[in-house]
Amino acid sequence: MKKIKIVTFLFILFFAFIGIYQLNPPAAAPISAPLMEFSSGRAMNHLEAIAQKPHPIGSPEHAKVRDYILKELTAQGLSPEVQKTTVVNPRWGTPFVAGTVHNIVARLQGTNNTKAILVAAHYDSVPNGPGASDDGAAVVGMLETIRALRADSPLRNDVIFLITDGEEPGLLGAKAFVDEHPWAKDVGLVLNFEARGNSGASVMFETSSDNGWLIKEFAKAATHPVANSLTYSIYKLLPNDTDLTMFKQAGLSGFNFAYLNGLIHYHTFSDNLENIDERSLQHHGDYALALTRHFGNLDLKDTKESDAVYFDILGLALFHYPNVWIAPLTVFVVLLFVGVVVLGFRRKQLTFSGIVLGFLAFLLSIVSASLIVTLTWWMICTLHTGYRAFPQGDTYNSQFYMISFVALTIAITSGLYVWFRKKISVQNLTVGALLWWFILMVLTSVYLPGASYLFTWPLLFSLVGLGFIFASRDRDSGRVKHLVVLTACAIPGIILLAPTIYLVFVALSLKLSGVVMVLVVLLLGLLIPHLCLMSIPNKNKWLLPTASILVSLSFIVLASLTSGFDANHPKPNSIFYGLNADTGKAIWASIDEKPDEWTSQFLSANTEKGILAEYLPLVPKKFLNSQAPVATLAAPNIEPLSDQVRHGVRIVRVQITSPRQARIMSIYVDSNTEVLAAVVNGKRIDKNDIPAHIEPGKLWVLNYFAFPKEGIELTLEVKPSQPLKIRTVDQSDGLPGIPGIFFKTRPKDMMPMPFGVSDSTLVSKSFTFGTSKK
Repeated sequence: MKKIKIVTFLFILFFAFIGIYQLNPPAAAPISAPLMEFSSGRAMNHLEAIAQKPHPIGSPEHAKVRDYILKELTAQGLSPEVQKTTVVNPRWGTPFVAGTVHNIVARLQGTNNTKAILVAAHYDSVPNGPGASDDGAAVVGMLETIRALRADSPLRNDVIFLITDGEEPGLLGAKAFVDEHPWAKDVGLVLNFEARGNSGASVMFETSSDNGWLIKEFAKAATHPVANSLTYSIYKLLPNDTDLTMFKQAGLSGFNFAYLNGLIHYHTFSDNLENIDERSLQHHGDYALALTRHFGNLDLKDTKESDAVYFDILGLALFHYPNVWIAPLTVFVVLLFVGVVVLGFRRKQLTFSGIVLGFLAFLLSIVSASLIVTLTWWMICTLHTGYRAFPQGDTYNSQFYMISFVALTIAITSGLYVWFRKKISVQNLTVGALLWWFILMVLTSVYLPGASYLFTWPLLFSLVGLGFIFASRDRDSGRVKHLVVLTACAIPGIILLAPTIYLVFVALSLKLSGVVMVLVVLLLGLLIPHLCLMSIPNKNKWLLPTASILVSLSFIVLASLTSGFDANHPKPNSIFYGLNADTGKAIWASIDEKPDEWTSQFLSANTEKGILAEYLPLVPKKFLNSQAPVATLAAPNIEPLSDQVRHGVRIVRVQITSPRQARIMSIYVDSNTEVLAAVVNGKRIDKNDIPAHIEPGKLWVLNYFAFPKEGIELTLEVKPSQPLKIRTVDQSDGLPGIPGIFFKTRPKDMMPMPFGVSDSTLVSKSFTFGTSKK
C-alpha cells in the first residue's frame, strides 16, 4: 500500500506539472528559419533598433521609432501612411485624455477581398521604460509577419497593419483610426497584440461578443493555443482596457493576445532587451502568421455567431462548444450529483449530518488557507519593506513565493483533514466538498457562463469516480482499484485547474495570493480521498502536512534570499520637480515612503508629507516634498481669443501654449465651474460624452499628450454667472538643470518608479476669467 500511495502522489504531481508546463511558449526560431515561417530571431533585430530607450508619445525617441518602422515597411514593398490627428477620448470621463497621434497604417492587398484583417499593436512606450515587451515585441512581430506573408502566395483578403500611437495614455490611436480613417469600415476581423510582463505564453485572453464562429476557426488555426473563456468572462467585468476596447466599441470582431509573466517588469525600465523572453515573441508571431493566413482566406463578411465556451487542453488543442450546451450539461451533472448522493445513502456510505459537516469542513479549509496565506504575505512585506516599492504588488522571483504559498495551503488543508477524518468519514468529506463544486457550477452557469466549464467538467468526472465506488461491492479488497479510478477521474480537474491557478496567480500578483489559494483548496477538494489516504496508517497521518510546511518554509527562505535588489533587479524609486509660477516657489517631491540614498540628495532634512493640489489636483495621495531651488522655466500660457454668450451659455475660446515645449499639458477647470461642453482643436466633448457619475463640483480636467509646439485651441462652454478659473500644468520628461548644482545619477540598482510623473518636471500656473461681460 505504501508504494501505491507514493505512485498516486507522484501521478498527481506529474499532471499538475504538465498542466503548468504547457504554459511555456514555443521555442524561439533562429534567423535561419525557413522564409515562410515566423522567426523571432529575425524579429529581434528590429527590436534592438526600437527598444533602446523609452519612447513615449510626443518624444524625440518616439519620432525615431516611427521613422524606423516606416523605413522597414517601405523596404518590404508596402506604402505606409501616417495618420496625424487630434483625438479626444471621453471614455473615462474627467480627466479627459487627448493628444496628437501619428498612427502608422499599411495595407497588403488580397486577391478577392471580402473584409480585411486588421493586425494591430502600439508603438508608444511609457515614459520610464523602453517598451521591449509592451509593445515593441508586437510591433516587430508584425514586421516579421509581413515579411513571411510576402514570401508566400497572396491571401484572398486584404491585410491592414495598424501600428497605433498613444495607447499608453488612453487608447488614442485606436480611437482615431475607428473614428476617422477610411479603412476602418473595411475591417472584418482584428488581431490585437499586447504584453503585461516580459515572458510566458501569449494568452488569447479576450474576444469580441458573439464569438462562436471566431473560436471555431481559431481552434483550427492556432498551433499552440493558450486560451479559455474564463479569462474572457472575467476580463469583461474588469475596468482594464487595450486598443481592442476601441475596436469592439466600433462593432468590430477580434481577438486580444498578451503574455503576462514577469509583471514586475511591466511599465518599468526593466522592460528592456535584456529581460524579454524571445519565446514569448515567437508565440506572438506564431499566432499572427497562422491566424492571418487562416482568416485571410475565409469570407469575413459575417463573423458573428452565439458565444462559445472554450478552453485549451495542455496547449495541444482547443475544446469548445456553444453556450446553449451549458444548460443541458448543467442539468445532466445536477442529476448525476443527485443520483450519486442517493446511491451513497442507499449503500449506507453517506449520512445527512456527515455531508453537512463535510460541507462546513471544506469552508473552514478555504477560509483558513486564504487568511493564513494573506497574513503570511503581510508579515513578509513587513520584514522586507522594499517590496512595498513595487506598485504592481509583486517581487522579483515571485514564483518562489507562489510555490511556498501553495505548499502552505496543502499543509493547512491536509492538516485540517487529518483532524476532520477523526469525526467524519471520507465519503461524507468528499461529498461535502463536491457540494461546493456543485454550487459554483450552478452559479457560473447562470451568471458567468464562460467560466462554467471550470467547475462542470471536473465535477462530472469526480462524480463518475465516486459513483463507481458507491456502486462497487468489494469495498475492502478493491481499495487499490478504487484509488486508481478516483485518480483517473481527478486528472481532468488537475489538467484544467493547475494552469488556471498559475495564470490567475500571475494576473493577480502576490498581493492577492490569499484569493488564489481559494482555487488551490478547490482543487484539493477533488483529492480528498487521496489526502485521507496519505494519513493511513495512523503513524503517517502528519507526513503530508509536515512535508508541505517544510517545503513552504524552504521556498520562503529561497525567495527572501533571491528577491532583493541589485543591478539586474533594480529597486524603483521616484523624484520629480514642481515649480509654481504663481508663487515663484519650487519643490522636489516623491511618492516613496521615505528618502533613500539617491533621492535624499533632493529631499532635505525638512521634508514634509502632503497632497500637492497645485500640481496634481486629482491625486489624494500624500507625497514626500521639500523646498527646491527655483529653476528658470517658462510657465504655460493662455491667450484669450473670444468670450461671448449665446443662448444663455458663455463660450470662452483660448489658445494654450507651452513656451518650453513640454510633452504633456494638463488643464484643470475650478470645481466651482460646471463645464457644459468643450472643444479641443475642433474635437467636441459634449455633455452627453461626460459620464453621469461626474457631478458638478468635480474638477473638469483635460490631459493632452504630445502637446504641439503651436499649442491647442480650447473652447469651454459654461454658465454665464460663473467665474472661470483654469490651472495649467505642463510636464516634461527629465529633471531640470539648475546652475551650480550637480546631482548624482541614479545607481544601476535603482530605476524610476512606474508612476506618471516620476523623473519629470512640472510647471503650474493659474488663470482667472471673471464672469461674463455681456
